[in-house]
This record gives sequence, structure tokens and C-alpha cells, in this order.
Amino acid sequence: MASPLFTGPGSLRDPRERIAFVLTLVFAFPIAALIGTVIHENIGVPEVALFIVIAMLYVTLARGRLIGSSVMIHEAQYPRVFRVVKEICARLEIAMPLIFVREDNYVPVAALGFGEPYALVISSHWVEYFEDDELSFAVGRELGHIAAGHTRYLSLLSVNGNENPIIALIFGGWLRTCASTCDKVGLIACGSMDAAIRSVAMASFHEFGRKIDVEQFAEQGREIASDGTLRLGEWLGAEPYATRRIAAMRSFLATPQYGQARSYFTRAIEVEPPALSNRAGARVTKRDCAGPWRRSWALLIDIVVVFALLTVFTQGKGNTFFGGHLSSADIQHYKDALHRLGPFGVLLGAGISGVASPTLFLTATYLWLLVGFAGQSFGMMITGLRVVTPDFGAPGIWRSLWRYLFGYFLWWIILPCAFFMPRLMLHDRWSGTRLIRAESIMARAASATRYSNG
Repeated sequence: MASPLFTGPGSLRDPRERIAFVLTLVFAFPIAALIGTVIHENIGVPEVALFIVIAMLYVTLARGRLIGSSVMIHEAQYPRVFRVVKEICARLEIAMPLIFVREDNYVPVAALGFGEPYALVISSHWVEYFEDDELSFAVGRELGHIAAGHTRYLSLLSVNGNENPIIALIFGGWLRTCASTCDKVGLIACGSMDAAIRSVAMASFHEFGRKIDVEQFAEQGREIASDGTLRLGEWLGAEPYATRRIAAMRSFLATPQYGQARSYFTRAIEVEPPALSNRAGARVTKRDCAGPWRRSWALLIDIVVVFALLTVFTQGKGNTFFGGHLSSADIQHYKDALHRLGPFGVLLGAGISGVASPTLFLTATYLWLLVGFAGQSFGMMITGLRVVTPDFGAPGIWRSLWRYLFGYFLWWIILPCAFFMPRLMLHDRWSGTRLIRAESIMARAASATRYSNG
């Protein structure tokens, strides 16, 4: 459920945010292709697509490592941080995220995840230096990302909220409007412009932030605003300049919108966030399963991977893979290329001769092997999905084989039925497998931790 602060005419969402998101999607691939051309003049569309997928996969793996190397926080462990997060979540009317603390010298607080429960990762390098009101600003702006729906997209672009220059160049227009939106939430959460400035200074300079004149620091923005070259440098970052953020918050503070939002935020409530449904059961439920959009994104990424790899491997002839009608010479070309992979390539080559769509056949084979051995394909890793058995077990190679045999040969039955059973599709039922959201596994782990400490 969306937070009331992001609905209606008084929404805190930056009015430029939605158009920036659309324009980013429209121009992301051309910009990535231009960057690829600069790096390597012979780079083509398949190579660019594969580069984007590899970058997203790296972010996904690093994100898992980030959470896996952190300490989970609960009421009995680090209660100061837990109390601040809990109160802000209650007032934003969003469910509590899982809270982790880890050492990170670059990012004080970051929100991650594709759905509830989200994860909030706080750096031990900063947390002890923040006063409570400064921590409220830093935590509030990250919870703002969750409340505004940014996190599910940010998690594809960044490991810990510290985007690299290429990501910032491609997606920076949208990222900077998101930062503007969430600075408003942080200001409302802490209730003090002074605390917000101090928090920004601490996040920018760490311990040195205590030694600077924050008002003088804020005034530096005037010099930047008068120099067009200095302003252009902001395009290389995922956030506006700190001085510009402060100026924007001061402007927001003077509007009636701030007063209305602050009044709503400080209303009298029981300080309890909306409860997450208990997903700690022994078996997968329909709510654990992936919806049609995430399934579609995962499959699209996997098709891009297969197509790009085969296009590169077959020296450019892979562009006929989407045609569906191959000449005997084309089929022989692909079989010869696959034979160079060894015995398994010979098997794939034999399969190509009898199918109308090689892309579909090879994608099904790719999914069978990755899911059978790892439980996830690359597309599933990136979109936060996993194949399991109904009792959350590993599917194994044989269940995976049945899953993708059904998918390959009976797709013409499965796809129409998906409109009526989008979360538990026919090949899920027939193969005894389920495609679930990774956050369901995190929710079970969190529930187990709470029970063990309760």
C-alpha cells in the first residue's frame, strides 16, 4: 500500500520524477550504446545488451554479499536504531524493513529490495556519529525510497546506493529527482532544517562534518549556481550537489505542503508499523510466488543473454534467431558452432534441427541447467526470483527438466491459462516447482530470527 504522503495533490513526489523515469527508459539504451561505441568502435547491439545484463548481475551478486556480511538488528540488538526505524515506518505507514548494520566507508544508509520485506543497511562507520535527529533524517530519506516505490528499481542499478559514474550518467536524471523526493521525507522525519543540514554534512564529510560551519557550507551553492560549468558536473552524480539539496529543502520548508505533511507525520498514532503477513510457514503459498511482471522481466533478460551470447559466438549470424525460419545452411552453421562446445554442444545441435525456434529451444535448455544446478537463472538473480519445491527445497536437475520440457512443448496452453493463474502457472503445478520472490525467503529467515530471540 502506498504511503499517503505520496498520493493526492499534496504528494511529496518531485513533479519531475515520472517524466524523468520515462525519458531515462527511452534514452538508456542509446546512451549505453554510445558509451560502448566510444570504448570499442566495433561494439554492437548484442554486446551492449550483454554488457547491461552483466552489470546488473554484478550488482545483484554484490547486493547479496552486502546483506550476507551484515548484522541483523532487532529490538534486543541495537535498540536505538531499531526505535528510530520503527517510529518512522509507523508514521509513513509502511512495513518494517529488515535492518542490517555493516562497515561501509562510502554510504551511511541504503534501502534495498524488490518487495516486502525490504532491507535497510546502515553503516557502522557512520551510525555512532549521527545524533538521533540526524539519524532520523538519514533513515527517513531511505525509507522514503521504499514508500515512494523507488527501491525496486534502485536495487537493479546499485549495490549499496553508491552508483558508479556510468550508471549515474545513464540514469542520473531520474536518480536525482528521486533524491529530491526523499530529502523531503527526511526533513519531515527529523522536523528540523538544522538537523537536516547537519546530517547532510556528516554524510558528506563524516567526522569532519562536526568541524565545519554548516551555514557557510550551505551558502556555497550560490557560487555553483552562477557557474554553468560547475553545474554540469552534477550530471556525473546520482544525487544533486549537497548544497543544492540544502537549498531545495529550504524552499520546500517555506511551502504549505511542508506544514501539511509534517502535521500528518506527527499525528497521534500507536507507534506500530503495518504488519507483514506471517510467511514463516513450511510450504510455499500463492503470495510467495512471483507475479507476471517479474516473471516476464526475468524471462526477457534470459532471452537477451542467450541471444547475445550466441550472436557473439556465431560471429553475427545470431540475428536470424528471432526469425524462426532457418535455412538448412543456417541450421548447419549453428550446429557446427555448437559442436565446438564439446559433447553438450553436439546434443544442442541435434535439438536445433527439429525445432521451429532455436532461441526458444536454447533458452529452455539454458534455464533447465541453471535452475537445476543453482535454482536461478541470470534473469531470476537480477529480478530477485528463485525456483523451489513446494516445501522451499532445491528443485534439482530432474524437476527442472520437467519444468522446462512442459514450458517448451506446451507454452501454447500455458500462456493463455496464465491470465487466470498468473502466480501458480501450469508448468509450476505439473513439475512440482514454484517460482518465488527472494524476499519470501528473507521473510522466513527474519521470522526465524525473531522467534529465536523472542
